[in-house]
Amino acid sequence: MISDIPNTKQDINSENLPLLSIITVVYNGVKTIEQTIQSVIQQSYQNKEYIIIDGGSIDGTVDIIKKYESHLSYWVSECDKGIYDAMNKGIGLAKGELIGIINSGDWYEENIFSTIVHYYIETGSNQVIHGILRNFLDEEFYSLVGNSIRRLRYDMIQHPTCFIPRKFYKTNGVYDTTYKYSTDYDLILRYVNSGVKFYFVEKIIANFRLGGISSTPYAEKEMYKVRVKHHIISKAEGTLRILLLQLSNFVKKFLR
Repeated sequence: MISDIPNTKQDINSENLPLLSIITVVYNGVKTIEQTIQSVIQQSYQNKEYIIIDGGSIDGTVDIIKKYESHLSYWVSECDKGIYDAMNKGIGLAKGELIGIINSGDWYEENIFSTIVHYYIETGSNQVIHGILRNFLDEEFYSLVGNSIRRLRYDMIQHPTCFIPRKFYKTNGVYDTTYKYSTDYDLILRYVNSGVKFYFVEKIIANFRLGGISSTPYAEKEMYKVRVKHHIISKAEGTLRILLLQLSNFVKKFLR
């Protein structure tokens, strides 16, 4: 049984606790990047580094990043090959024992880092820590979601809540950039198939704005390809599901 979460200033700020690396990937996120940044730098957990990888924004995002430059361990604004390429760049720069990725537009719960580190230590510092995600649609609360890895056949665990030990990225690989939408799904399935352990925290860890690239029909199509790759469904079933998806999208466009 896991012990109670520490709640004293001394416990939270203790220098012997692991370094936590947080990575934010952003491109033209001027409307939401500040909320994301503040959710990281205002955490009471002190032993952390914060890395921002900007894809060459031209909308004022860089000005906001510069505003918080003193709180950042590293940031860069340059063209990349997409969101997952930027994530891999951040992982390559990270020095922390445990890595969390929170994209622009999403934000962490207040003072959640100390909780994450507590469970990480209590579970032997050898598991992916993840938990509940609060979803927003049009700036209003929409749902709470928290899947275990036993649902991976049907759905992904909540990637913004994941904190992954850096050693797993080294031994099991980073994000496969041949995928555009479902690379996080592929990575988690690879880790599970490699024997990586996951620990679910029954707490809200992060908040997510619905409507990004993962919500498109293209993402759903790619998700079926990932399931075929990992033998969750057969190649024939994957092909059929993709055809049905394409037919459904065609009918929707025709009826508009």
